[in-house]
Amino acid sequence: MERESPTSEQAPAPLPPGRPPEPVAAPESRPTGRDEIRSAVLRAARRLFSERGPHVPLRDIADAANVNVGLIHRHIGRKDALITAVMQDAVRFGAARLENTDDAGRAVRGMLLGASSHPEISRLLAWLALDRDAAFPPMVDPSQRPAAALRRMDAPPPAGDVELLLAFTAVYGWPVFRGALLDALDIPESERDDIDERVAALLARVVTGTAGRPGSG
Repeated sequence: MERESPTSEQAPAPLPPGRPPEPVAAPESRPTGRDEIRSAVLRAARRLFSERGPHVPLRDIADAANVNVGLIHRHIGRKDALITAVMQDAVRFGAARLENTDDAGRAVRGMLLGASSHPEISRLLAWLALDRDAAFPPMVDPSQRPAAALRRMDAPPPAGDVELLLAFTAVYGWPVFRGALLDALDIPESERDDIDERVAALLARVVTGTAGRPGSG
Protein backbone atom coordinates (compact mmCIF):
# COMPACT_ATOMS: atom_id res chain seq x y z
CA MET A 1 0.00 0.00 0.00
CA GLU A 2 2.99 2.32 -0.15
CA ARG A 3 1.87 4.97 -2.62
CA GLU A 4 2.34 8.67 -2.93
CA SER A 5 -0.20 10.83 -1.09
CA PRO A 6 -3.25 11.47 -3.30
CA THR A 7 -4.13 14.91 -4.55
CA SER A 8 -7.01 16.88 -3.09
CA GLU A 9 -9.14 15.73 -6.06
CA GLN A 10 -8.60 12.09 -5.14
CA ALA A 11 -9.24 12.22 -1.39
CA PRO A 12 -11.15 14.38 1.10
CA ALA A 13 -9.44 17.19 2.95
CA PRO A 14 -9.55 16.07 6.59
CA LEU A 15 -8.96 19.51 8.05
CA PRO A 16 -10.92 22.76 7.61
CA PRO A 17 -9.82 25.01 4.71
CA GLY A 18 -6.83 27.17 5.52
CA ARG A 19 -5.71 25.00 8.42
CA PRO A 20 -2.45 23.21 7.54
CA PRO A 21 -1.59 19.94 9.26
CA GLU A 22 0.23 20.44 12.50
CA PRO A 23 3.77 19.09 12.58
CA VAL A 24 4.23 15.86 14.50
CA ALA A 25 7.11 16.16 16.93
CA ALA A 26 9.11 13.01 17.50
CA PRO A 27 9.23 11.79 21.10
CA GLU A 28 12.32 12.89 23.01
CA SER A 29 13.27 9.34 23.98
CA ARG A 30 13.24 6.30 21.73
CA PRO A 31 10.59 3.77 22.83
CA THR A 32 11.87 0.35 23.80
CA GLY A 33 10.06 -2.94 24.21
CA ARG A 34 7.04 -4.20 22.31
CA ASP A 35 4.38 -2.32 24.32
CA GLU A 36 6.15 1.05 24.20
CA ILE A 37 6.85 0.69 20.49
CA ARG A 38 3.25 -0.27 19.68
CA SER A 39 1.89 2.62 21.73
CA ALA A 40 4.21 5.15 20.10
CA VAL A 41 3.46 3.88 16.60
CA LEU A 42 -0.31 3.84 17.14
CA ARG A 43 -0.29 7.41 18.50
CA ALA A 44 1.74 8.66 15.54
CA ALA A 45 -0.32 6.69 13.03
CA ARG A 46 -3.63 7.90 14.44
CA ARG A 47 -2.56 11.51 14.10
CA LEU A 48 -0.92 11.26 10.70
CA PHE A 49 -3.70 9.15 9.17
CA SER A 50 -6.17 11.73 10.47
CA GLU A 51 -4.30 14.65 8.95
CA ARG A 52 -3.06 13.16 5.67
CA GLY A 53 -5.09 10.05 5.02
CA PRO A 54 -4.18 6.36 4.80
CA HIS A 55 -1.53 6.89 2.11
CA VAL A 56 0.95 8.29 4.64
CA PRO A 57 4.24 6.40 4.12
CA LEU A 58 5.24 4.09 6.93
CA ARG A 59 8.56 5.93 6.96
CA ASP A 60 6.81 9.13 8.11
CA ILE A 61 4.95 7.26 10.84
CA ALA A 62 8.17 5.62 12.00
CA ASP A 63 9.92 8.99 12.14
CA ALA A 64 7.07 10.52 14.15
CA ALA A 65 7.15 7.58 16.58
CA ASN A 66 10.96 7.69 16.78
CA VAL A 67 11.34 4.07 15.68
CA ASN A 68 12.60 2.40 12.52
CA VAL A 69 10.25 0.97 9.91
CA GLY A 70 11.39 -2.57 10.64
CA LEU A 71 9.95 -2.34 14.15
CA ILE A 72 6.53 -1.42 12.73
CA HIS A 73 6.62 -4.50 10.52
CA ARG A 74 7.78 -6.66 13.43
CA HIS A 75 5.28 -5.53 16.05
CA ILE A 76 2.26 -4.56 13.93
CA GLY A 77 2.68 -5.48 10.27
CA ARG A 78 2.00 -3.75 6.97
CA LYS A 79 -0.02 -0.57 6.35
CA ASP A 80 -3.37 -2.35 6.33
CA ALA A 81 -2.54 -4.04 9.64
CA LEU A 82 -1.55 -0.69 11.12
CA ILE A 83 -4.83 0.97 10.11
CA THR A 84 -6.73 -1.99 11.54
CA ALA A 85 -4.76 -1.73 14.78
CA VAL A 86 -5.57 1.98 15.06
CA MET A 87 -9.27 1.27 14.55
CA GLN A 88 -9.29 -1.65 16.99
CA ASP A 89 -7.57 0.47 19.63
CA ALA A 90 -10.24 3.17 19.22
CA VAL A 91 -13.06 0.60 19.39
CA ARG A 92 -11.66 -0.93 22.58
CA PHE A 93 -11.38 2.50 24.17
CA GLY A 94 -14.91 3.41 23.14
CA ALA A 95 -16.32 0.09 24.35
CA ALA A 96 -14.68 0.55 27.74
CA ARG A 97 -16.41 3.92 28.13
CA LEU A 98 -19.81 2.31 27.49
CA GLU A 99 -19.44 -0.57 29.94
CA ASN A 100 -20.78 1.23 32.98
CA THR A 101 -24.04 2.63 31.64
CA ASP A 102 -27.35 1.22 30.43
CA ASP A 103 -28.61 4.67 29.41
CA ALA A 104 -28.43 4.95 25.61
CA GLY A 105 -28.88 8.72 25.74
CA ARG A 106 -26.04 9.21 28.20
CA ALA A 107 -23.86 6.89 26.16
CA VAL A 108 -24.45 8.78 22.90
CA ARG A 109 -23.86 12.09 24.64
CA GLY A 110 -20.49 10.84 25.87
CA MET A 111 -19.60 9.46 22.44
CA LEU A 112 -20.21 12.78 20.71
CA LEU A 113 -18.30 14.78 23.31
CA GLY A 114 -15.43 12.30 23.17
CA ALA A 115 -15.31 12.38 19.37
CA SER A 116 -15.36 16.18 19.41
CA SER A 117 -12.42 16.28 21.82
CA HIS A 118 -10.46 13.64 19.87
CA PRO A 119 -11.57 13.82 16.21
CA GLU A 120 -8.78 11.71 14.74
CA ILE A 121 -10.83 8.52 14.27
CA SER A 122 -13.74 10.40 12.68
CA ARG A 123 -11.35 11.96 10.19
CA LEU A 124 -9.71 8.62 9.42
CA LEU A 125 -13.13 7.07 8.81
CA ALA A 126 -13.90 9.91 6.38
CA TRP A 127 -10.68 9.20 4.49
CA LEU A 128 -11.40 5.47 4.31
CA ALA A 129 -14.99 6.03 3.20
CA LEU A 130 -14.15 8.46 0.39
CA ASP A 131 -10.77 7.23 -0.85
CA ARG A 132 -11.63 4.11 -2.82
CA ASP A 133 -8.00 3.35 -3.63
CA ALA A 134 -7.13 3.04 0.04
CA ALA A 135 -10.40 1.87 1.52
CA PHE A 136 -10.64 -1.62 2.92
CA PRO A 137 -12.78 -2.64 5.87
CA PRO A 138 -10.74 -2.61 9.09
CA MET A 139 -11.32 -5.96 10.77
CA VAL A 140 -13.19 -5.00 13.94
CA ASP A 141 -15.26 -7.58 15.78
CA PRO A 142 -18.92 -6.52 15.29
CA SER A 143 -19.71 -7.48 18.89
CA GLN A 144 -17.24 -4.85 20.10
CA ARG A 145 -18.66 -2.00 18.06
CA PRO A 146 -20.48 0.81 19.89
CA ALA A 147 -23.72 0.03 18.03
CA ALA A 148 -23.82 -3.42 19.61
CA ALA A 149 -23.33 -1.93 23.07
CA LEU A 150 -26.06 0.66 22.51
CA ARG A 151 -28.55 -1.97 21.37
CA ARG A 152 -28.04 -3.83 24.66
CA MET A 153 -28.92 -0.77 26.75
CA ASP A 154 -32.38 -0.58 28.29
CA ALA A 155 -32.54 2.29 30.81
CA PRO A 156 -33.65 3.84 28.50
CA PRO A 157 -32.93 1.94 25.26
CA PRO A 158 -32.45 3.43 21.79
CA ALA A 159 -35.78 4.25 20.17
CA GLY A 160 -34.87 2.36 16.99
CA ASP A 161 -32.39 1.88 14.18
CA VAL A 162 -33.25 5.18 12.49
CA GLU A 163 -32.42 7.03 15.69
CA LEU A 164 -29.15 5.07 15.95
CA LEU A 165 -28.31 5.96 12.34
CA LEU A 166 -28.82 9.64 13.10
CA ALA A 167 -26.76 9.34 16.28
CA PHE A 168 -23.78 7.74 14.53
CA THR A 169 -24.01 10.20 11.64
CA ALA A 170 -23.63 12.99 14.19
CA VAL A 171 -20.95 11.25 16.26
CA TYR A 172 -18.71 10.57 13.26
CA GLY A 173 -19.63 13.59 11.12
CA TRP A 174 -19.73 16.41 13.66
CA PRO A 175 -15.99 16.30 14.52
CA VAL A 176 -15.10 16.48 10.80
CA PHE A 177 -17.50 19.22 9.71
CA ARG A 178 -18.01 21.14 12.96
CA GLY A 179 -16.04 24.26 12.03
CA ALA A 180 -17.39 24.45 8.49
CA LEU A 181 -20.98 24.03 9.66
CA LEU A 182 -20.68 26.70 12.35
CA ASP A 183 -19.22 29.10 9.80
CA ALA A 184 -21.87 28.24 7.20
CA LEU A 185 -24.62 29.05 9.70
CA ASP A 186 -22.86 32.24 10.83
CA ILE A 187 -23.01 31.17 14.46
CA PRO A 188 -21.09 33.84 16.40
CA GLU A 189 -18.06 32.93 18.46
CA SER A 190 -19.88 33.94 21.63
CA GLU A 191 -22.36 31.08 21.11
CA ARG A 192 -19.84 28.37 20.27
CA ASP A 193 -18.37 27.66 23.70
CA ASP A 194 -21.12 25.25 24.73
CA ILE A 195 -22.24 24.14 21.28
CA ASP A 196 -20.86 20.61 21.69
CA GLU A 197 -22.76 20.16 24.95
CA ARG A 198 -25.98 21.42 23.36
CA VAL A 199 -25.65 19.17 20.33
CA ALA A 200 -24.81 16.19 22.56
CA ALA A 201 -27.81 16.84 24.83
CA LEU A 202 -30.16 17.06 21.85
CA LEU A 203 -28.71 13.89 20.33
CA ALA A 204 -29.24 12.03 23.61
CA ARG A 205 -32.93 12.92 23.51
CA VAL A 206 -33.23 12.00 19.84
CA VAL A 207 -31.67 8.55 20.22
CA THR A 208 -33.99 7.62 23.09
CA GLY A 209 -37.06 9.08 21.37
CA THR A 210 -37.67 11.76 23.99
CA ALA A 211 -36.89 14.81 21.84
CA GLY A 212 -39.90 17.11 21.80
CA ARG A 213 -41.78 15.30 24.54
CA PRO A 214 -43.14 17.41 27.41
CA GLY A 215 -40.61 17.48 30.21
CA SER A 216 -37.81 16.08 28.04
CA GLY A 217 -35.73 19.28 28.36
